[in-house]
Amino acid sequence: SERANERTNERTNERTNERTNERTNERTNERTNRTTFAR
Repeated sequence: SERANERTNERTNERTNERTNERTNERTNERTNRTTFAR
């Protein structure tokens, strides 16, 4: 049914977003560390 598909899509999107956010955060952290600890 359409509602079941919507729910599945929402869950898939949430997981995809979480993974994307993790990667983005890692890159941001690396950049922050380089800037913070640059000498």
